[in-house]
Amino acid sequence: MTAPGTRMRWPDVARGLSILGVVLLHVSLAVPEGMETVVAQANRILDPLRMPLFFMVSGFFSAKVFGFTFKDLLLRRLWFFLVPYLVWVPVELWFKFREWNMFNDRPMPGVEKYLEHIIEGRNMYWFLYALVIFNIVLWATRKLPWWAGILVGFAPILILPLHADQHMIGKAVLYLPAFLLGAHLRHHIRDFSGAATGLRNLTRGTLLYATGFTLAAVWAWVNTVTDVSLPWLLPGADTVGYVDLRLIVNAVVQLLMLPMAVIVAVLLGRIPVISDILCFLGRHTLVIYLGHPIALTVLYHYNMRGLELPIARGAGNVLHDTALWMIVGMVISAIGAFGLWLVTRIPYLRWSVMPPLLRRAPRQAVVFNRAEDLRPAPVD
Repeated sequence: MTAPGTRMRWPDVARGLSILGVVLLHVSLAVPEGMETVVAQANRILDPLRMPLFFMVSGFFSAKVFGFTFKDLLLRRLWFFLVPYLVWVPVELWFKFREWNMFNDRPMPGVEKYLEHIIEGRNMYWFLYALVIFNIVLWATRKLPWWAGILVGFAPILILPLHADQHMIGKAVLYLPAFLLGAHLRHHIRDFSGAATGLRNLTRGTLLYATGFTLAAVWAWVNTVTDVSLPWLLPGADTVGYVDLRLIVNAVVQLLMLPMAVIVAVLLGRIPVISDILCFLGRHTLVIYLGHPIALTVLYHYNMRGLELPIARGAGNVLHDTALWMIVGMVISAIGAFGLWLVTRIPYLRWSVMPPLLRRAPRQAVVFNRAEDLRPAPVD
């Protein structure tokens, strides 16, 4: 068990593993044939664990909103997601639109296009948008029994057919259950992580993971032998097909695999060096996430599309080899993250990433510290 008042390592390890996988995915998509590399294929194995684990950990540390008024929720929680979202989404979009303007002859869009992407959450920083929505849902369910609060997480399934037009509905189907589970079952997750490597929890985690893996395999097989389509009794469509139902299947698979994800994070947290690296990444998730897409656009796409350098796996010339440019892409991503970190060191610019606290918490308020217990922590 983690001693009261100490910082648990596994949540930072989990977030570090998640952000590392996200960056690797984006680099793999950017570099020609990057998705066919061994490291990209290994990263795909983590798909059911990466983002669900991130959102479960986010929910785990969002349980503090149970004691908030709506004003507290806005000023002491949502504010810290909304500011970087509203500041940096237009920046990232401008650089990407500029790339399309230079190399695809697309006209630079007007303000309405930026507003559309921001309001609908269709951008690289959608996870901040999701955290705003998810925290509002969590706050709204604070008085429900724990089981009802978790059940609310599956409500987006009721509007499943709309996900094709509304990007965030699909994200909610996939990740809202994990977020609410992290908050409403915080005590159980704390206890599970404290004894994650015990025989009972290892057995449970393995069996649930195997069940999830089997479900995913059966679903993939069914899709190869039949045209999946089911009648839809709710508004929005007459039928739902493979793409729609895949969201539900993936959400269930992810939830079944989450206990094993916690076990893996706990185990990695005990490995010297690797643990320290992942914890470091986990504590700097925001600057990594904000910085790496901009850097990839400016330093990789602008230059590589201009040079038209042929890149392929196993190229005779090392300068044309996919593996080399995968490494370059990761280095560029690190440069972008470092650049955003530097922004946090500059007075009056720091707030664009880490906005100032708008209101001090009342001295007697219940505040959850970074340890796993839920006891009131002193407020400075």
